Amino acid sequence: MREQPASILAQIGTTLLSSYKVLALLRRTPFHHPLNLRDLREATYLGYLPWSARLPDHVFEHSWQLLVQQNRNSTGLLIGVLQAIGDEFFEQRHSELHIKQQKFAAWQQSIVSRISGLPLLVGAQLSEQLHARLANEMHMQWPWEPPQRRAGKNLPVVSPYDPLVEDYLRREGLHETHLHLNGSTHAENCWLRALRMPKQETKDFSLKWNIPSSPDAVAVRELARSINPDLSPTELHRQLVAAGRLRKWLVAAATDTLKPEVQFPHDLSALMDEESLQEEIPYPMSRYLQLSAQSCTADELYWMQQLLRRLKNRYSATLERMFHTYLILQNQYYRLLVQSEEQFGFDQFQKFTYNKLRDPAEEDYFPRFLAMHGTTENISRTTYLEGRISPKDTLRKNHQLFKAVLDGYWCYLNNQDPRSRNIDSTPRKLGEVLVRLEEHFRKTSPLDRSHHRLALVVHFIKKSWTPGRKAGPYRFYKQRQELELTANVLLECLTRWPRLRTWVRGIDAAANELHAPPEIFSSCYRVCQQAGLTHRTYHAGEDFAHLLSGLRTIYEALELLDLRNGDRIGHGTAMGILPKLWLERMPGQLVVKKGEWMLDLLAAWRLLRTVPSAVATAARVADDLAKCAGEVFRREISCTSLEAAMKLRHLNIRFVQAALETDWSVGITPLSDLWQSEAQRVLDAKHSSPEHLKLLWEWLSDQDLWERSETLQSVDAAYFDETTYLHLQQALMREVSHRNVIIETLPSSNVRISQYNSFSEHHSLRWMRAPGFVQEGDPEIMVSLGSDDPGVFAGDLNGEFYQLYGALRNQGISDRTALELLAPINERGRAYRFHDPFLG
Repeated sequence: MREQPASILAQIGTTLLSSYKVLALLRRTPFHHPLNLRDLREATYLGYLPWSARLPDHVFEHSWQLLVQQNRNSTGLLIGVLQAIGDEFFEQRHSELHIKQQKFAAWQQSIVSRISGLPLLVGAQLSEQLHARLANEMHMQWPWEPPQRRAGKNLPVVSPYDPLVEDYLRREGLHETHLHLNGSTHAENCWLRALRMPKQETKDFSLKWNIPSSPDAVAVRELARSINPDLSPTELHRQLVAAGRLRKWLVAAATDTLKPEVQFPHDLSALMDEESLQEEIPYPMSRYLQLSAQSCTADELYWMQQLLRRLKNRYSATLERMFHTYLILQNQYYRLLVQSEEQFGFDQFQKFTYNKLRDPAEEDYFPRFLAMHGTTENISRTTYLEGRISPKDTLRKNHQLFKAVLDGYWCYLNNQDPRSRNIDSTPRKLGEVLVRLEEHFRKTSPLDRSHHRLALVVHFIKKSWTPGRKAGPYRFYKQRQELELTANVLLECLTRWPRLRTWVRGIDAAANELHAPPEIFSSCYRVCQQAGLTHRTYHAGEDFAHLLSGLRTIYEALELLDLRNGDRIGHGTAMGILPKLWLERMPGQLVVKKGEWMLDLLAAWRLLRTVPSAVATAARVADDLAKCAGEVFRREISCTSLEAAMKLRHLNIRFVQAALETDWSVGITPLSDLWQSEAQRVLDAKHSSPEHLKLLWEWLSDQDLWERSETLQSVDAAYFDETTYLHLQQALMREVSHRNVIIETLPSSNVRISQYNSFSEHHSLRWMRAPGFVQEGDPEIMVSLGSDDPGVFAGDLNGEFYQLYGALRNQGISDRTALELLAPINERGRAYRFHDPFLG
């Protein structure tokens, strides 16, 4: 079995369903006019070109002509496209449609990173190849009522089917160790909300867009205009209004309730003007297909399926044009919520978190717990689930957050949709929710897998720091203050509601690692650990300016946060990516900050000293490090002195300032016992290493030094050769293994954010010690599996497992051997879960 890329025909079809150039053509052509094929070809070609720019034009031209030829005498180009993509990617297994395993990587990367898979699933259901076999299963009576089964109603994700994998997952279940609850709502569910309440759903997007000079606003505008140069909050709102009206027409046509003499709208512009509402379509729409809080993807699949059936039987060019327009509007909105394979790096990812379009949907946690359950009614695909949330800076906000999450989970456990149940049955207070959850699990067997078991990990947010006169007395001054406040409020919340400790199980620090280093979290990590939050993890080595920077961040996280004994590192890509691949994908010269490069060289020097064969290389690095440190500090600094000073970065800098600038021999009072221990650490360092503490303070507080350390310089990507980079990775892997730290691997996230082109390049194959990937000298490390932000990456944990399984199978590895290599990653998640033992 070999991995197969998306065909050119599929690329053309995806472009037809998503390109703003095609939308512009549809917009200026009345619905009742046929599209000019030359104009449509040109718009499609211009949208397709960046995707396969290195292919000659005849490759596109021949596939385009084949598509036109195949549909010349049938029901229209759109239906042909949906069926062709469906035929390429779907297969029928046991009366259900699944993605072909050899096509799953291309499906995840090339297709559903750009467009919703729902209409393609419908196209597959109606394709000539599959239609006869699925006819009985697809037969539905009108009026439509949704299935009573709740599983899968809001899960628009399709995976492969492999009997050996399915048998394993039925027995074992999946164990999620890294999932951000905000970021897990699928775009199709956000779309239905946006159609129902366009003004409310885009309000925060509009506010963010219009903040003058805000970096976040700039990022949001960049994202939107990369999708459609004409997109703006006003334009987006008008498109949503039009799409909502299109949906009404299309549902009416799908259910055969349009009158024969009905007059269709003239064009898209006629549907976009909110002030000139046309008279509502007079037809008896089923209440289940009206947009409401209960609308789900199962409804969408039904009416799209019925519409395509109608068009196949009684073709209407007008209705096909209207449906095509609806899908492009949907996919344009989709592109604001899902990271495309064209968008590399964490900065691109973060734009999706800035635009606020997910935020209204993600106030409700119930649908996400339902989606993570999977499609089987009486057993959850996921056994143990760790959901990450960001703690707030006030007790009231934390109360609201924990109440919302746990109330959604309580509703999931009790099979009650909070949007339709009697409000009187809702637990009114957080304490009541906690009691009910405790009562539920007292009566539940530890072996019960009917629902997944939840643990919450609170993650502090990394924020960027800009040096200058207003930056405060030391580096990251404002964020350090915010972190202490947030940690104190979090611990107060756990004191106020002690039962929360059953659910709030660990801490993390997330967001862009280029913005903030591990050291600023050290003091809060220790205080939280002493207060009982003993499980710790940290995002590191995910995105990096230089491979050395990524390795250094992981090394610093291990040391400065003192991670060990079941603690974890999130991602760790820098420690796993093959140096040869990284060097091939990056430019020869990279721009870095001088102070960052100094720390990179320090970490490299320290790691190389543990490699017996790298003595000469370590000596060269020491010379470069001393030179760089001299330029930063404007005097000669030995490598050993710099090492000793930088090892003290874990100290609470507020107390370092007090210790060095005041006569602080007794301590600062009043302090809680937790923070008093942090003050004592500083006093101990002042007595044992006064010169090193002063050197650290100079690094942290000297504003002229800040300016020098922020100076940009160009360095070679190949500062080391491949062998030396491998030695550095392996030295770091030995440290990870020695500390008994687990690495959380997140395939879709890493492929989308890092330099990978496919899942078959992913570093977890190396960590699994797959033949051809494990490098000579690689120590064994422990790895667990997570899905990160499944809504942003249009996947789920089941898909992550299958992607790695497929990547192994694509190397010619047998099914049983592939599962034997992969299963330990899943099982580490169970063995090293953060869950309270009370939950099983």
